[in-house]
Amino acid sequence: KEFLEYKEVYGLVVMDRREATIGILKGPRIELLTDATSGVPGKFKAGGQSAMRFHRLIEGMALQFYKKIALLCNQEFLPLIKEMKGIIIGGPGHSKNEFIEELNQQLKDKIIAVQDITYTDESGLHHLVEKSKDVLAKEAITEEKELMNRFLTLLAKEPGKAVYGEDNVKEAINMGAVELVLLSEKLSDEKIDEFEDLAAKYGAEVKLISVETREGVQLKDLKGIAAILRYQIK
Repeated sequence: KEFLEYKEVYGLVVMDRREATIGILKGPRIELLTDATSGVPGKFKAGGQSAMRFHRLIEGMALQFYKKIALLCNQEFLPLIKEMKGIIIGGPGHSKNEFIEELNQQLKDKIIAVQDITYTDESGLHHLVEKSKDVLAKEAITEEKELMNRFLTLLAKEPGKAVYGEDNVKEAINMGAVELVLLSEKLSDEKIDEFEDLAAKYGAEVKLISVETREGVQLKDLKGIAAILRYQIK
């Protein structure tokens, strides 16, 4: 089960106008990818024209820092874009929203949550994940529902492209016909390992399906094993 969970990848960014930390959530692990600091000064005491000029200078420096973070995100996230399930961004105040405007559109489209958090160093990545647990759980359930609905639709409309039951799924995998194996989390670890090993030999993907949804319960009632096929075999 751990091996399957590790395939879930989320991009993480915590930042303000003075510091940014970029990482990924891969299964249960948070990995630091890179970090950066800016030369943007903190609070200042000045008045009149000097204050206005200083304010414009600071805003310009902040914008350049946001652009720098966006480039770092491109470098770290774009190579992972196909496997990345989503991106979560956190930080204090409005800086994170201004930063988002500088992001590549592909990365903007992957944003699933923006969180208010205090820390922008590596510990901030952990705070961000902790605060986003509900979002991550909802994302996982949404994906499960979509996969199961795809299987059930094929079963009803193109039954030759969907199979269920241990023997039928094994036969289809051994034919090299399986695109995706759906396994109920209620199966034993040994059975999950067996199907994961078999699927890997033939380039089939495996997804664990919880019983948190009606569709997940339907899979459990189908003996917990089903598959979507690359092509019709019946």
